[in-house]
Amino acid sequence: MKYVSTIFKALFLSNLKSPSGLFWTIIFPVILLVILGSIFLNVGKSISVKVSIVNESSTFKGSNMDFASYIVKALRNMSKATDDKVPLLKIESGTTSRFLKKSVKELKLDKIDAVLVIPKFFNTYIYARTLHFPLKMKNEPIEIYTRQNSQSSNIAFSILDSVVSAFNKKFIEHSGIKKLVVPKIEYISLKKSSPFSYLNFLVTGIIVMAFMTVALFGVTDDLLVQREKKVLRRIFVAPIDRGHYLLGMTLSNLTLEVFQFALILIVGMWMGAKLNLGLNAILYILLTLVTTMPLGFFVASFAKSANSGSALASMFNFLFMFLGGLFFPITNVPFAVKAIAYSIPTTYLANGLRAAMGVSPSPTSIYLNILVPVLWAVVMTLYSVRYFKWEV
Repeated sequence: MKYVSTIFKALFLSNLKSPSGLFWTIIFPVILLVILGSIFLNVGKSISVKVSIVNESSTFKGSNMDFASYIVKALRNMSKATDDKVPLLKIESGTTSRFLKKSVKELKLDKIDAVLVIPKFFNTYIYARTLHFPLKMKNEPIEIYTRQNSQSSNIAFSILDSVVSAFNKKFIEHSGIKKLVVPKIEYISLKKSSPFSYLNFLVTGIIVMAFMTVALFGVTDDLLVQREKKVLRRIFVAPIDRGHYLLGMTLSNLTLEVFQFALILIVGMWMGAKLNLGLNAILYILLTLVTTMPLGFFVASFAKSANSGSALASMFNFLFMFLGGLFFPITNVPFAVKAIAYSIPTTYLANGLRAAMGVSPSPTSIYLNILVPVLWAVVMTLYSVRYFKWEV
């Protein structure tokens, strides 16, 4: 352990004395957090009204008496963007009971703001009422599922109610009926879940980025620069083997990453981030540390010089950083980009860390969030052990 301790101290002090290394591994992640966090601090706080329309009406489909379609069309017109502005109303629609169950579940999870249900015999009922036919069928009113004491749900309900009121007014003018359609309101309890916070989302992404940056540039520098300067050769002449050097180098970079993590966490919480640091979060942070560490060794296995190693590290850094969903969600990206994103480890590390720290549910399963980074780490380690050259 004496040799490991000596190497650890030497490499750690070398990292601290390097202005460029200190900037990119410690200062840059914090600056990026402050800039992006300040710019997009209110992302996720603005109201975005999402509504599900369940049109179960089955009579008079496609005819002039398809009254349900008038309501659906009116809402769809309200969901169209004008003057390049994002529409206030976003719509999902379906016709099945399965879609209704899915919509109510999403309403409970705060993913949508209201559900409008048009009953099966709605068209028949309206047709009979407007012609004053005697009705033997029971009135099945339009149902609006919403959440109580929710600002976005209240806005969604107001929009839906205004459309139904306009529908009533239009037909009342011709039929003389005072109350044609009276919506039935159903309040849905919100399941316990945290609203989306971009700052929380960003802090966890910055943590993954910081670990990855140290692994790519710190390890690459420790290996390639020292190899190029013949330092490794001189070290191995002494009674120090490669295992001692690797262990000392790993401890040096891990210590640097712990400092990174603490600093990012302090700055993030100072800005208002709320993160869960329970056992699951700590275990996943350790997994992230372990699975990102082989990145630098892997890159160093391809590089013939320190300059080419730095270029390769930069390429991997940008690929993993911007396509790994560290700064922005990757749900609405082109298929080609999404295919790359879901093949790299940082996507799963970010998803897993956010789920473990209570930021947001993971779009990928917990098994993939563990398995994919571990597979990457194993493959990179085996390749590096086989092909990295300690001397040139």
